[in-house]
Amino acid sequence: MPNDLVTLKALSAELNFTLAGGKIEKIYQPEKDEITLNIRSKGQKYNLVISCNAQNPRIHLTSFKKENPITAPSFCMHLRKYLTSGIIESINILGEDRIFDIAIISKTEMKDIVKLHLIAEMMGRYSNILLLNSNFIITDAIKQVSFDAATKRCVLPSCKYTMPEQTKLLPSNKSGITELLNDFKGGDLAKYLCNGISGLSFITAEEIIFKAGIDKNVIPLNVDKLVLYINKFFNIFGSDMYSPCISTDSDGNSLDYFVTNYNSQNLTFKKCDNLSCAIEALTLKKDIDERHREKAKHLFNAIKKYKNRNQKKLQKANEKLNECDKMDEYKKYGELITSNLYKLKKGDEYLQCVDYYNEEMPEITIKLNPQYSPSKIAQDYFKKYNKLKRTLDIILKQIDETEEDLKYIDTVEQTLTNCNLSADLYQIEQELYQIGAIKKMKTKMPKSAKEGSPILYEYENFLIAVGKNNFQNDKLTFKTANGGDIWLHTLNYHGSHTVIFTDGENPPDNVITFAAQVAAFYSNGNQNDKVPVDYTLKKFVKRNPNGKPGMVTYTNQKTAYVRPEQYKDYKKEN
Repeated sequence: MPNDLVTLKALSAELNFTLAGGKIEKIYQPEKDEITLNIRSKGQKYNLVISCNAQNPRIHLTSFKKENPITAPSFCMHLRKYLTSGIIESINILGEDRIFDIAIISKTEMKDIVKLHLIAEMMGRYSNILLLNSNFIITDAIKQVSFDAATKRCVLPSCKYTMPEQTKLLPSNKSGITELLNDFKGGDLAKYLCNGISGLSFITAEEIIFKAGIDKNVIPLNVDKLVLYINKFFNIFGSDMYSPCISTDSDGNSLDYFVTNYNSQNLTFKKCDNLSCAIEALTLKKDIDERHREKAKHLFNAIKKYKNRNQKKLQKANEKLNECDKMDEYKKYGELITSNLYKLKKGDEYLQCVDYYNEEMPEITIKLNPQYSPSKIAQDYFKKYNKLKRTLDIILKQIDETEEDLKYIDTVEQTLTNCNLSADLYQIEQELYQIGAIKKMKTKMPKSAKEGSPILYEYENFLIAVGKNNFQNDKLTFKTANGGDIWLHTLNYHGSHTVIFTDGENPPDNVITFAAQVAAFYSNGNQNDKVPVDYTLKKFVKRNPNGKPGMVTYTNQKTAYVRPEQYKDYKKEN
């Protein structure tokens, strides 16, 4: 993804065109490394997201609203104190580097007018968000660093803001770039440009060479033309070349975003209204997935440990079960010794006798302990038999319980992939705590927090609900749904409870098929082309006697084989 100075400079110009003169109304910090500014500009409301996530740094307008924490972090409170009701004066690139400077005119508590700078550094793992005063003194930073040996900078309040050192030619240095190109002696021209010019990605360098029509094998180069196109790309916003777009594969999936069609890459392009739309189309899902993994990491780890623990427990139980195979043999030995006591005496090491338990009645040899009397040896064999008999009952029960626990934890693991809200994750953490997968709850759900709710769909005037965890499955099936509603669940796959609320009507087959496809999507069989989904009336669904939430038995079902579908367009806002 060409997140280089060419792209960021065009983005800053686009944001400046849209937001300059706008008023900052609200400020949020939904993630530890991300802020959102609600801005009213030119009669419209915009949400500007700034993320300094090491894997996905970005700044763009967004239509997606994230869940905000109940208590705002300290950096968010700092921004609210100084920037709320501030007016955006300009948005520019600072020092021809991947650094956004959002200049804001604000007022102090004493109503004095001040100029502040919200700095967004989009530099991979060194990305950061800082607030500076008019003298470029840091007032606070979302990532505070005492001293970084790699960047040779100190990022702490009251420190003077210094930009990262530049070792390459700046794009505005035309004479230096001309001299650089005159020194080209052959080889990979795109790599040569990247190594010499600041803020230029390899893919953009290739496109500049392609657009300029330069043959890199012909030396000397057409330097003037190449410098012209380098300048065009670094000032592409507002030109005829500027056309924000995304590249797609044969299935229409988004691959990358660009400021113009990069024809040198032989890709298929889809035009976007603006660069913010292109960036959001590429980064939103990646960000959501990454945030979910981060928030749910301790839960996934707890599930993994719980499964490993129970699998080891099951393995040991099966080993014990194999030992119990000798149970009947010990009983037989005890009875054969008892029936042959008349010919045995203490000190005998073996008993040779006829095996009356075998139809062919062969002669067998039973080893004896010469230190004990024959009757004592027989009693020992009976004791071993009785012990293994008791063990067998316990082991069989333990195996059933352990297998049931493994099935249940699989359902928790599946539902965990469907949860994004902290309330949903909290409910799953509760489940894991109740079954002993975690010893202590890491998070506490504030009373004011919104309770997690099922995923809702509306299709053909029928409301369809999908539980996101076992607590929601339990509530949906046994408290929300009525006996005449239709209940669905994947057959032989772990998945969510799905309910069609019929309101006394008989839903047509296409509605049942729709709900079955959704149920198949929210299961661990969603990678298959065809998934069997059972459906029955809710009145035929009963709780599982084991008492675990979400575990049920059902009867009178029919089975539909469907292709998993998410059907985003039919989702309802909760």
